[in-house]
Amino acid sequence: MNTRLYRLISTSTVPIAATFVASLLLSALAQWNTTINRDGMLYVVTAQVFLDEGFSAALAHFSWPFMSIAIAVFSWLTGLDLETSGYLLNAFFMAGACALMVACVIRQAPGMGWLSFLAVLTVPGVNEYRNELLREFGCWFFIMLAFWLALRWEQRPSWLGALPIQLALIVAALFRPEALTLFAALIAWQISSAPREARWSRSTMLGALPVIAGVLLLGQYLSGNLGSGRLAGEFSRLSIERFDAKAQVLAGELIVHARENAHAILLLGSLSLIPLKLVSKFGILLMPMAFLLTKSHFRNTHRAFPLFSWAIIIHLMVLVVYVTDMHFLAGRYVGPVLLFSVPFITAGLALTLDRWPSWRWVVVGMSILLALANVISTSPSKVHFVEAGQWLATHTHASNSVYIDSERTAYHAGWLRKTVAERNHRDNILRAVDAGSHELYVLELSRKDPQDEAWMEVAGLRVIQRFGIRGKDEVLIAVPVGTPSPG
Repeated sequence: MNTRLYRLISTSTVPIAATFVASLLLSALAQWNTTINRDGMLYVVTAQVFLDEGFSAALAHFSWPFMSIAIAVFSWLTGLDLETSGYLLNAFFMAGACALMVACVIRQAPGMGWLSFLAVLTVPGVNEYRNELLREFGCWFFIMLAFWLALRWEQRPSWLGALPIQLALIVAALFRPEALTLFAALIAWQISSAPREARWSRSTMLGALPVIAGVLLLGQYLSGNLGSGRLAGEFSRLSIERFDAKAQVLAGELIVHARENAHAILLLGSLSLIPLKLVSKFGILLMPMAFLLTKSHFRNTHRAFPLFSWAIIIHLMVLVVYVTDMHFLAGRYVGPVLLFSVPFITAGLALTLDRWPSWRWVVVGMSILLALANVISTSPSKVHFVEAGQWLATHTHASNSVYIDSERTAYHAGWLRKTVAERNHRDNILRAVDAGSHELYVLELSRKDPQDEAWMEVAGLRVIQRFGIRGKDEVLIAVPVGTPSPG
């Protein structure tokens, strides 16, 4: 290889810059032939509410509106529409998070820059959501910024230097409030890794203000002064009474001999979701991590990346609280664990190539394929929502005369403030037809719904337009029998 070229690609900044650019390209590729997700619609609508009516209205529409406010501000600054602004913000946040992760790995292990480039861009549970508009990407970016700042701060600890770290985590919490728990990871990192004589002072620099703030918030919650907002809801997840009430409900559904075990069944069943979800989201990248199962390799990797070890532990504790309260686990909720595992995946890849050097190009090729597989969807497109929305925008307008139970169709029609009925609630539809209060019915059918449409004829509805695949996912436009078609 040309000596000048080798020196260029070996510098620490090149893998970081390459990660940023490659991440942007993957995010752009992920947008091909996709439509906005439900959470994304909520953020866009809330952003519009913020622009129209201000913060109080946005807060009333969505209890944690800061992602939407960021979208609104970015849209106002750039002149782009809200949806495009949201996706661009997500792409830059994700690219920044990935680049900062590579920067962190290089700082602790200078020779692993390109392996961390491969790792961070291929973890399925981190990269497969690039086509969606989510709060997670902003949260991940500011968490990684806090960690990168913390690793730099470690070289010259000071009270003033700790403030940007704390501020970055607070901003991360504006996207997802559970980011605040990572202050515990920072404190544990210093208690376990700092020189013995400096452990107390360094831990205090990083954690004194957050701990005081946390105690004050907890006191406000326990005294009932925190209200019923989002933070109060997060604290209430710790309620034993809530779990007990759910276990009692479960006991009523079990056979008599199993009822006394309802609490254990609910707890263990909920907790099992975490390893199951992690295994599915790590995918094939569990294989190189298998090298870390030996005591010496794990100890050496932990010594190089102790902050990320503690971050994994703390977020696993957050997941435990969440699943024991909600009893389900979306894939993106384990994303931080996967992201914090990138240094360990990188170490596993390095050990793999140390043992089998000839696999270098195999690893590169498989990484490229996995990165593409994460962002190229083979599932059916939801473009029928766009088509139905465009038809509505052309042929009618949002009013009380239109009954609609398809949130996505309303969004793509530009009806951001239109009240949407409960989806596929046939009794409500029948009552609405009997009352004669609507001239047009926009109904969303899923492939999981009963495919019997005879009830519509009995109800007195006539289908005038269909969008989607019949018997699969569809949007039906119907009018009462005897009513002319609009437009």
